[in-house]
Amino acid sequence: MVVSKKYIYFCNLIAVFIWIGGSGPALGQEPLSFFDAISKTLENNYQIRIAQKDVEISANNNTPGAAGMWPSITLSAAQNNRWTDQTQPQNSTTISNDISPSVNLNWLLFGGFSVQITRERLAELQNLSKGMMGVVVENTLQAIILAYQKTLLEKERLKITKEVMNISLDQLRYARTQKATGNGTTFDLQQARAAYLEDSSNYILQGINLRNTRRNLNLIMGESHTKQYILTDSFQPIAHTFNLEELYNRLESSNQTLTNQYINQKLIEYDLKQSKSNLYPTFSLNAGSSYTYGSRKVDDMPRTNSDPLMVYGNFTLSFNLFNGGQVNRAIQNARISLQQSKLETQEMSKQLKMQLVSLYDLYNVRKQLYDVALENENLTRLNYELARDRYRLGTINSINFRQIQLTYFNASLSKLQTIYDIMDTYTEIMRMTGSILNEFDPEKQ
Repeated sequence: MVVSKKYIYFCNLIAVFIWIGGSGPALGQEPLSFFDAISKTLENNYQIRIAQKDVEISANNNTPGAAGMWPSITLSAAQNNRWTDQTQPQNSTTISNDISPSVNLNWLLFGGFSVQITRERLAELQNLSKGMMGVVVENTLQAIILAYQKTLLEKERLKITKEVMNISLDQLRYARTQKATGNGTTFDLQQARAAYLEDSSNYILQGINLRNTRRNLNLIMGESHTKQYILTDSFQPIAHTFNLEELYNRLESSNQTLTNQYINQKLIEYDLKQSKSNLYPTFSLNAGSSYTYGSRKVDDMPRTNSDPLMVYGNFTLSFNLFNGGQVNRAIQNARISLQQSKLETQEMSKQLKMQLVSLYDLYNVRKQLYDVALENENLTRLNYELARDRYRLGTINSINFRQIQLTYFNASLSKLQTIYDIMDTYTEIMRMTGSILNEFDPEKQ
């Protein structure tokens, strides 16, 4: 009996230690609301910050100069020295020195509308970069919402496992007392001890699960894994009702993936226009000025100097009459690519609608499952309380009582899981319809 008391005390000590380290309040913890977590994520998340850099690069590329609208100007200078020794038809030695600075301008005045097309294409590329960042923001926002809810879920699971462990501990104490007074059996005591050890192990493992979800929450927010937060929101199910027709309309107008596909389709249209621009002539200007200061000395004759200045301006008109059908081939391929892109867009739209309908049905089913799980939890709790009284009266054995206890435990966990499942489906619908950022905008709270 002394060993049993020490063992129970040791298990309690471990459980208290896990509770303090895994779920209890700690020094330096800060409160963290649901929308505080979203704000921190939108500001600090690494994937969002990386995507922002891509947007900055695309903005830098979207300039008139990058499209070829402005001329190119080059400035150069050359210094030449030459010594010549000539023997035929007579002996002579020539020394010459030249310095030649020059400036040159090249300007495509007309390139078959290619400059304007390129300018518009760069603008669409910038829009596409913003759209890709929008996808990253939506995915990250969904991730932080579910990570916060997952942490709340694991926190509630820890409470339940702790409650069940304490129930098992009370049952173990009761079995020990019954055995000591001669009213219980060794079998019942061993059953109670095994149940307590199993529930203690579940509690310890659940503490690890909670700590891991907290670390994942910090990672998404861009915080250190050692940062400690106290989650202030409660774990409650969403009670929102969707209208399927409205979801269809929002999907068509606001789904970011579909919007990006439309931008890709526009880019292919610009490729087609760019191919057609090769049917037009090009007209360019080449202008500049050069100045040469030269010095020349032949044998013993006096050194002579020269400094000619040259200014030039040349226009070039070029028209491709025939190049083996390459231009027409490129135009035809661009047209085919555009048709292909339109088919892909149609397919994507239908797939997204099908996914949306499935999510809509799943969301409604999960709301019903929550009602069932809630009723089941209340029922199994009542069964457990009745079974506990019957066990102490001796009308049921310890094996049946343990089974009823586990049924209540699993029903409570199942109810918690249905709450998380509802939020999971809800956020996915919000993301697919392009409403997640507006729905969970911290600035509107």
